[in-house]
Parts: sequence; C-alpha cells; structure tokens
Amino acid sequence: MKQHARSKSPAGAQRWARRLTARVEKVLAAHPAADPDNVRHTLILLEQPPLERLQRSLIRGRAAAIFKK
Repeated sequence: MKQHARSKSPAGAQRWARRLTARVEKVLAAHPAADPDNVRHTLILLEQPPLERLQRSLIRGRAAAIFKK
C-alpha cells in the first residue's frame, strides 16, 4: 500500500516536491502534449485516498467551470 508521501518537515516536503517534479517531467517526456499542471494534479491525487481524491477532483472541476465563463 502506498504511504502518503508528503512530510510535515520542510526537508521531507522538499524531497516530496523534487520526486513529484521528476515524475511530472517523466510523464511529459513520454507525452509532450500533456498539460503539466494536469499531470502534476493527477499524480498528487493518485497518492490520496479515493474519497479525498474524488472531493479534490470535484472542487477542481467546479473551479474550472466557473473560470471558463
């Protein structure tokens, strides 16, 4: 089972951010047309429990719909 990777310590947060950036870059290298922000958001969501993942996705979708008007 995947452990939630974000640490509360500054050093842990920096390590997590570097790993996330490396993962985003790897996905973008394989899929250059992908939106970097969406890739980052998706990778973050995949580390979260399913209900929290759904809640964050719904919030993001609502925000996107509001700002497109």
